[in-house]
Amino acid sequence: MEVKMSLRFFAYFWIILFLSLSSITFAEPPIEVIYWKASDVKMPTPEKIDQLRQVMIEVQDFFAAEMDRHGFGKKTFKFNEDIEIIKGEKKISEYNPFPIDINETSLIEYGLDNQIYVVFVGGAETFIGSNGLAKGLCRTVPENLKYCNHLVLIPAEDDLYFTPVVAHEIGHAFGLAHSLKRFILNSNSVDIMYQTQIVTRGIKDELKNYALNREDATFLNENGRLSIQKAYQDGSQGINADVNGDGYIDLYDVMIVRSGMQNPTTYDTDINNDGVTDENDLALVKLKAMEAIIAASPSKPRFKLTTTWGTLKIQ
Repeated sequence: MEVKMSLRFFAYFWIILFLSLSSITFAEPPIEVIYWKASDVKMPTPEKIDQLRQVMIEVQDFFAAEMDRHGFGKKTFKFNEDIEIIKGEKKISEYNPFPIDINETSLIEYGLDNQIYVVFVGGAETFIGSNGLAKGLCRTVPENLKYCNHLVLIPAEDDLYFTPVVAHEIGHAFGLAHSLKRFILNSNSVDIMYQTQIVTRGIKDELKNYALNREDATFLNENGRLSIQKAYQDGSQGINADVNGDGYIDLYDVMIVRSGMQNPTTYDTDINNDGVTDENDLALVKLKAMEAIIAASPSKPRFKLTTTWGTLKIQ
């Protein structure tokens, strides 16, 4: 009898676990950000690295605001703020046009890990024929392109239309194609995925002049590339999602917060400390629980490229 009860409880527990976690948005791996320093380019200053970090934050905010404008919530991407500096063996002129010798770094890998690498090329104001490049890093194209690793290359010295280019190329890495229409419907905003960037010489172009069209926002929402709520980004590291204080962030914490949305509880279920227990708190504790599960699971095998990059397709 005890064995049957134990088996029944065990089965019941895993059914509840599956149903509860099935609605959790799986967090995409953070975008890796790299500064590529050619042999004849000086090391970047801390101020330069901070500038690149701020550009990524602006692009992060852009996607969050546009997804929210289309009714999907402030969904955006996560990126590694610890920007890597890679010292290239060649002069900057030898890296323009590309390819770069992949053997110069072990950080950038072909594979199906959903990984995106944004590489700022120090000393470059533009690339031949393009302001930015994006390329899939898959030996074979998967059925769902989101599982392909992607490389984004950006000239690091382009201060006039820097940020829109980064957003555009990251859009390609997310699977967005070029838009044939320049302006968003019923708006003066330019489609961020418009195929030709029109700029005025000497005048800085800013992301506030751009927008995501409805079709692209829907695609991003359905394909899960933007899996992080921007509201959680800045302060989430200091948030305690271990609601019941048992030392783990898991299913029990999710269930307590879910209950706390409708019923009084002795637990502190206001995860983001905004004064109420709501869907934002539930989404945050789900995210933290899933991150804990991923961190505890075995790593997937990764596939390294041992040849050189081919000619990059201009996007």
